[in-house]
Amino acid sequence: MDQFFPAIFVSIVVAFILIKNIKRITEKMDISALNPYEKYAKFSAHIQEYIRDIKKDIGKNDSETTVYILAEGKDLESTQEKLSDFIRKLVFFETPMAKNRSKQDIESELAQTLINLDAFVRENIKNGELIADKMKEDLQSRFKGLTA
Repeated sequence: MDQFFPAIFVSIVVAFILIKNIKRITEKMDISALNPYEKYAKFSAHIQEYIRDIKKDIGKNDSETTVYILAEGKDLESTQEKLSDFIRKLVFFETPMAKNRSKQDIESELAQTLINLDAFVRENIKNGELIADKMKEDLQSRFKGLTA
């Protein structure tokens, strides 16, 4: 009986410490890690930023301040419409309906959209290859930042 009370006391102290540590660890957990669809929505927003910048710049005539210049022989109206199509497609990833799809489906659609955007920039923007490479590197680092 003399050994019983110290053993219970030690068990209670250990249990208390474990509960406190578990609570502290779970409070620090990233909520987005529990919701993988949120990272896709945020990444989609980053891609949309690029597209909006392109769409805003592409119609300007001031070549000194404009980064995205329409390539020669390309139609401004159809180019802007194609950019709007990209945005419409990417907005889907920010809606609750995107959660009904599997992660693999979302990742493959995002990847296909990025491939199409890359080809679009290379084809329709002056110095498109350099801009597409820079955009690809930036988006890759942003995605890594969201998944880390």
